[in-house]
Amino acid sequence: MAAKLRLGVVFGGRSVEHEVSVMSAMDVMRAADPERFEAVPFGVTRDGRWLTPEETRGLLERPDAPFQKRLDADVPQLLERREVLEELRRVDVVFPLVHGVNGEDGTLQGMLELFGLPYCGCGVAASALGMDKALQKQIFRAAGLKVARHLTVRAQEWGGGSEEISRGVEAELGYPAFVKPSNGGSSVGVSSVRSREDLGEAMRAAFALDRKVLVEERLRGREVECAVLGNDDAQASPPGEIVPAGEFYDYTAKYLDESARLVAPADLSPAAAQEVRTDAVRAFRAIDGAGFARVDFFVTEERGAVVNEINTLPGFTPISMFPRLWQLAGTTYRELISRIVDLALERWMARSARDARG
Repeated sequence: MAAKLRLGVVFGGRSVEHEVSVMSAMDVMRAADPERFEAVPFGVTRDGRWLTPEETRGLLERPDAPFQKRLDADVPQLLERREVLEELRRVDVVFPLVHGVNGEDGTLQGMLELFGLPYCGCGVAASALGMDKALQKQIFRAAGLKVARHLTVRAQEWGGGSEEISRGVEAELGYPAFVKPSNGGSSVGVSSVRSREDLGEAMRAAFALDRKVLVEERLRGREVECAVLGNDDAQASPPGEIVPAGEFYDYTAKYLDESARLVAPADLSPAAAQEVRTDAVRAFRAIDGAGFARVDFFVTEERGAVVNEINTLPGFTPISMFPRLWQLAGTTYRELISRIVDLALERWMARSARDARG
C-alpha cells in the first residue's frame, strides 16, 4: 500500500477573515480522503505566529461557537520556531487556507516557493492580483472583460483632496455607489453610499483596512458566482446565485445568519449561463490562475455578465458556494479536495521537469 501524502493545511492568519479560514480548514481536514492523506494542521495566530500541529490541534478542540474560533498563543515568530519548520519540511503538499492579507495575497505562496513545497491553488502573481480589486479590474478590462465603472483612491489623495474626489464620484459614477478596500474579503469594510454625506464615513471605514480604496458604481443586476477548477485546461462549474435579504451580501449575511439564499444552479437563460462560465475561465486565465478560484459577477439586463471580482481562495466549508457548485457538476466535497491536491502536484511536477531541462 502506498504511503499516505502528508497534507499540510495552513489556516488562520492576520486577516479579518481569520475565523472563516479556521472553519474552512476544519472541514477540509475532516473530509480529506483518509486513504490518501494524513492531514497535518498548521494554525497561524491573529498576530501571524505559526503553531505546531500539536498546538493547533489543542486550540481546535476548544468548544467555541462556529465562526468564532480564534487561534491565539504567546509563541515566538516562525523563524525562531525550529519545531514548526521541521514539521513543514516533512509535508508533501500544502493546502493554504489563510484568507486575506498575508495568505491569499501571494505572500504565503512566495514563502512556500522559497521552501520548495508544492501547494494548492494560484501562484504568487495570480494570488496578488486576485487580492487587489483595483489591479484585477485593470487586467480584466485589458482582457476584454466587462467591469463596473470605478475610481481608485489612495489615502494620501483623500486626505489632501476629499472635496475634489467627492465631485469626481458624483460626475463619473453617481449614487448609489459602493466603497470597498482594494485588498480585502468577505465584504468587510464595504459600504453602500447614497450621497456625498455618506461618502466620508464609508471612506474612513475602508481606509481603516487598506491604503487603497475602490469607489464603484452600483450595478443593478443579479449576483452570480462561478467556480473554476484546473490548470491550463481550467473548467467552469454551473453558476450559482446569491439572493441577499438586505441591501447587499455583507459579512453578517455570509456567515452569521441565514438571511441570504444561495440558489444553485442559478435560474439563468442558457445563453446567460454560458456567458458567465466562459467569462469565468477568461478571468481565471487573465490573472494566470492555477488550481481553483471563484469568479463573481453581476448579471445585468443592459450589459450581460459583468465581472465583479475573482477570489483565488474562496470559502471552503461544505456549504460555501465553491464546493456547492462543483457538487452540482457531480464532484463531492471529498473528491474536490483530492482534485485540487492533484492539480497542485501536476503543476509542481511540470515545473520541476522544466527546471531539470535547464
